[in-house]
Amino acid sequence: MKYKQLTREQRYAISLGLKEGKTQKAIALQIGVSASTVSRELRRNKSHRVYSYSLADEMSRERRERLPGNRKIPSALEKEALRLLVEEDWSPMQISGYLKRKGYKISHETLYRRIRADFSGELASHCRHKMKYRRHISRLCPTKVTNIPNRTSIRERPLEADGTRFGDWEMDLIVGKEGKGAILTLTERSSNLLL
Repeated sequence: MKYKQLTREQRYAISLGLKEGKTQKAIALQIGVSASTVSRELRRNKSHRVYSYSLADEMSRERRERLPGNRKIPSALEKEALRLLVEEDWSPMQISGYLKRKGYKISHETLYRRIRADFSGELASHCRHKMKYRRHISRLCPTKVTNIPNRTSIRERPLEADGTRFGDWEMDLIVGKEGKGAILTLTERSSNLLL
């Protein structure tokens, strides 16, 4: 399940639920989140043992802004970085290092993200590799044996072979890359004896 931030309305519902004396689990069911989400919200955003939805929303927003990925690049710094890219044809690594020596912190990954976000392709055209990814295409070697001749599918296994009697064996075979090497396991189903 993808993590989502609580909304201001959900925080308000938590605040009301607490005033009404509801349990965290009941509040969680009401707003459609897990009980651990409500517990975490209360633990992180209580002030002087009291939960205020507006204060909690403010504290949450401040925490998000402190995250490195959420920091905004000052426009003057971004303009300078893009100028170096376009006019001087510097790489994002060179720009990052140059600005770091001048006392500004901007990572080369942030610059690459900015270049990828430019749908016109203008910024990418100034990169040495034009933002084209080079994938190493490995030789594809077909497996020598694709199917075991006369094999019996597991779906066709007799009903008696349900693992309750001794003597019913199961076999698994793993063939290595390019057909080099293999692992064969034999398992007796009732005792889980492994060979």
